[in-house]
Amino acid sequence: MLCGRTHTSAILSLCKLNLKLQLRSTAALVPATVQQSRSLQTSPGDSLQRQTASQSKILTLPNVITMSRIALTPLIGHYIFTSQMGPALGVFAYCCVTDFLDGYIARRYKTNSIAGTILDPIADKLLMVVTTVAMTFPPGPQIIPMSIAGLILGRDVLLGLSGVVVRYRSIKAVYKNAPWNMYWNFMKFPSVEVKPTVISKWNTFLQMIYLGVAGVLLIIRGSDSELQDQEDTDVKVGGKYPWLEQDFTWLGYVVGATTVLSGGSYIFSRSAIRYLPRIK
Repeated sequence: MLCGRTHTSAILSLCKLNLKLQLRSTAALVPATVQQSRSLQTSPGDSLQRQTASQSKILTLPNVITMSRIALTPLIGHYIFTSQMGPALGVFAYCCVTDFLDGYIARRYKTNSIAGTILDPIADKLLMVVTTVAMTFPPGPQIIPMSIAGLILGRDVLLGLSGVVVRYRSIKAVYKNAPWNMYWNFMKFPSVEVKPTVISKWNTFLQMIYLGVAGVLLIIRGSDSELQDQEDTDVKVGGKYPWLEQDFTWLGYVVGATTVLSGGSYIFSRSAIRYLPRIK
């Protein structure tokens, strides 16, 4: 009986010792596990910081396409002023197609960048301004009415001036006592992200259609004039497609309205402009 009790006590002692050892090993593992989990956790600010840094790349495929649009746009003005409407319309079509292409590539392959949000609006505005000026003022064909051209150019000038003000305020808010040269270094010191509004996207699309139709009309008018000179007949300029002339006029009214609305959308929209965190 005594042997049995002694044997039982020995077993209980071994169990207690084993339990203590397990508890100690578990206690030793807990701090390491907690430390590892803490190292894996990141604050929202750190995550946003890394995201902003990764978006600061410039030489991405969408940005290269956008920069090609900026480089080619002056050729449109040259071709229009020298009455070479075929090449002008070809370069204009390239700029319009790639405007949608670079955005699709950036979204599809997640290559969005802060540089893209700066370069893309510049490319759009440069395309609209150069083409509108070339088609409105001499020695261009003066096919765009001054009222419509005034709205298109006036909106872009006002948005450009407001962009300078927003840049000044955002750089002060993000970088505090920033030196003057920091204001012009958009790529290294981004301070604001501009997202186009829905009406602004539609306005850009309609302006492209409007100016594209103007180019087509100029080609038709040129061919009609040549036919009139060759046959010496009383052919009305643009007489082959009178409906296109009428539609072009009405499209100008629509573009004028969307231009005003898109300019106002940036003033009243709360999501169009977002200040970026400081890159350390």
